[in-house]
Amino acid sequence: MAIIPLLMTSRPPGLLASLGVLALLLFASGCAGKAIAPRATPAPPSDETLRVGIVVLDDEIVLSGRLFGPENQPLVILTHMRPNDQTAWFSYAEELADNGFAALTFDFRGYGESEGRQDFGKLDDDLRAVINYMRDQGRGQIFLIGASMGGTTSLVVAAQEAVEGVAVISPPAQFEGQDALGAVPNVTAPKLFIASEDDTAARLSLDEMLEVAAPPVDSQVYTENAHGTDFFDPLRSQHADDVRQRVLDFLEQYAER
Repeated sequence: MAIIPLLMTSRPPGLLASLGVLALLLFASGCAGKAIAPRATPAPPSDETLRVGIVVLDDEIVLSGRLFGPENQPLVILTHMRPNDQTAWFSYAEELADNGFAALTFDFRGYGESEGRQDFGKLDDDLRAVINYMRDQGRGQIFLIGASMGGTTSLVVAAQEAVEGVAVISPPAQFEGQDALGAVPNVTAPKLFIASEDDTAARLSLDEMLEVAAPPVDSQVYTENAHGTDFFDPLRSQHADDVRQRVLDFLEQYAER
């Protein structure tokens, strides 16, 4: 299995330095309010992935990640929900790689193999650090896909960072200080919102954000109660195949090949 060098990144964007250390990390997605998703059993990733580590200089912590389809372009960054970690995305990351996209999963601080303590106020800092790291690696086209807590954070960051598109699944309008509702009007990139009819909190959040979202924007509400990455699991969602394809179609629509 290949391992890539551990690089340092911090806010503000572009403040990157080489650490000259190799990261050897072993890996084992969040929701708001009453809906905390159960931990799914992840499929192990293939040996064709790269283990990566991103250092957040301001807080002196290392975020662990895994890059699928490392030679592919564009790049999709997948953000997980609570209480899960990046492993919940492994199966779909493999699918994205098989369809010509590079896919990066990572653990927010305090989750999985990432260092530090869980800090909801730092979720956006972590995602910005990951984006900065990948831009330093020469990645020009970047999409964000976020589940629940990760979806809220993806919208917050997309309001400030130039990305090609954002797909969010069951994102709370606000999550512990992360204000997606306030950010959405400033997200000019294409957006895709997905929620289920019986996931009441997520559905209400979706309606709120659609009212203020800047175009282009698309949405889909499914008749079930799946939440976040459960949507991508055929054992947890009757619409899993449709959701997986719908997100892939969104990426294909806006990707430059």
